[in-house]
Amino acid sequence: MINVYDFIAADDLTEDLRMLADVCGMDVVRQMMQNFAGLSFYVPRVSRLDGFIDRYMQNNQDKSLKAMALELGVSSQFLKNKQRAKSRKKMS
Repeated sequence: MINVYDFIAADDLTEDLRMLADVCGMDVVRQMMQNFAGLSFYVPRVSRLDGFIDRYMQNNQDKSLKAMALELGVSSQFLKNKQRAKSRKKMS
């Protein structure tokens, strides 16, 4: 049995799917269409991944907040606020 998704070309895609194809490749886009047809995806900014941000800060304590902020694409103030919130949580 043929898989019709194999015949989808980049020119057939919507603009958002073309962006995915440019980054991830057509095979990934075809698999997503085949397995997740009709679903909408929200791709959050890294700053919304609280567990990751906490772990990153913990694993990179040798770096300044400014350096970590630059690497994560967030502000130093954002990371300071995360640190304060975490220390308040520990004290509770």
